[in-house]
Amino acid sequence: MRVMGIDYSSRAVDCVTVPYEGSGAPMWHRFLLNGRDAFDRARSVADAMPGRTSVLFEDVLAVGIEDPRGQNAGAMYRVQGAVLARIPARMLVRPFIPSEWRKAVGLKGNATKGEVAAEAVVTLSYANGAYMGQVEWPQDAYDAYCIALATLRLLDREKAA
Repeated sequence: MRVMGIDYSSRAVDCVTVPYEGSGAPMWHRFLLNGRDAFDRARSVADAMPGRTSVLFEDVLAVGIEDPRGQNAGAMYRVQGAVLARIPARMLVRPFIPSEWRKAVGLKGNATKGEVAAEAVVTLSYANGAYMGQVEWPQDAYDAYCIALATLRLLDREKAA
């Protein structure tokens, strides 16, 4: 089983899965959105992302998704809604505000994008206790990875309780 983290913008949706238990490397998928403006790109999510019955979701136990804040949140909620419509209904989905997922992975709630990237690179380089080499992903993929880790830690806390 795997846990997925999703980060998105008005231009792309980044999904990263990490093993829930056992071994396996994190896996990153990027789905580019097309259109002349943010509204049109939000409408293209259904064309860009796989559907609810896709193999992408086959062994996913839970999904963490960023719950946007800030000045462009309205446009982002269009994308979030379209992404949520692609996730199987059977699945646990947990929204995380940015400060919440940052804290869950051991960063300050107001950590910069550079700090998030640095933490993700170190963690990804040593995934599952073995050195895997330098991982170079775009910032949104690092964010999605950290959201997946935050979701994993939430599941572990609930399991222990």
